[in-house]
Amino acid sequence: MTRMLFCMFWLCLVGPAFAESPCAQDSLHLAMIPKKDIDRQITEYQPLITLLGQELSLPVRVFRATSYESVIDAVVSGGVDLAVLGPASYALAWARNPDIEAFASLTLHQGYFTPAGGYYQALLLVRRDSGIEGLSQTRGLRVALNDPASTSGALIPNREFPYAVGVGLARFFGAQVYTGSHDKSLDALLAGRVDAAFVSSARADEYLRRGLLDEHTLRVLWSSQPIHYDPFVFRAGLCEELKQPIRELLLSANPALSGFLASQQAAALTTVSHEDYLPLIQLLAEE
Repeated sequence: MTRMLFCMFWLCLVGPAFAESPCAQDSLHLAMIPKKDIDRQITEYQPLITLLGQELSLPVRVFRATSYESVIDAVVSGGVDLAVLGPASYALAWARNPDIEAFASLTLHQGYFTPAGGYYQALLLVRRDSGIEGLSQTRGLRVALNDPASTSGALIPNREFPYAVGVGLARFFGAQVYTGSHDKSLDALLAGRVDAAFVSSARADEYLRRGLLDEHTLRVLWSSQPIHYDPFVFRAGLCEELKQPIRELLLSANPALSGFLASQQAAALTTVSHEDYLPLIQLLAEE
């Protein structure tokens, strides 16, 4: 009888919250699209990882992504609980699982290539010392793109850039090289391995901040329409009891996030929703 009463008391304490709750998980799984070297990216995210682990009392396990598609697969399948996707990666993931939830995004500081706020652009860049001054001079040349699922490094250029030159990328450029990340595209351009590169304006600003180029190194030949910045996304089925404290941690002005925000050239994290990405979803759905 005593044992039975003890068990009933224990279930009253932990049963409703943990024993049968979808929140009864022993870790939080996080992934981010590999916009740069993944080790560098994980280091930059460490303040965020540490804060989540401490406040949620859960170990945070980082999925070491090798491609944009691997992160899309992980969040669609439920293999990760929390993902940072590019806008187009989110559109592709949402098309496969509409129950995922975009809930936060970074607000960026003013940069040389990027305006302050929640938007950035896809840029076509060339080296100033190449002598290329206009789009017509890039016809037939070698261009770098990022990952096929990259918003500013592939998908938006393939959708928007043809309107500027009258033909698709494959017909306009002599060769297209997929490098796998914005950093690798910029590195290839700076080293002269390609003649031009489609990259994120935010990534170009980071290279400038790190002293890897200056304001006179590159020339912008084309820029896209503004693109809403990368969303933080919950997997489908993650319980509200876990989502709510994550929202509060990310969206509050927490000093513990200052190092993370600085590494992203960002002022804060702000609330977003699916509606913020609808224009891009509609653009990508066009034939």
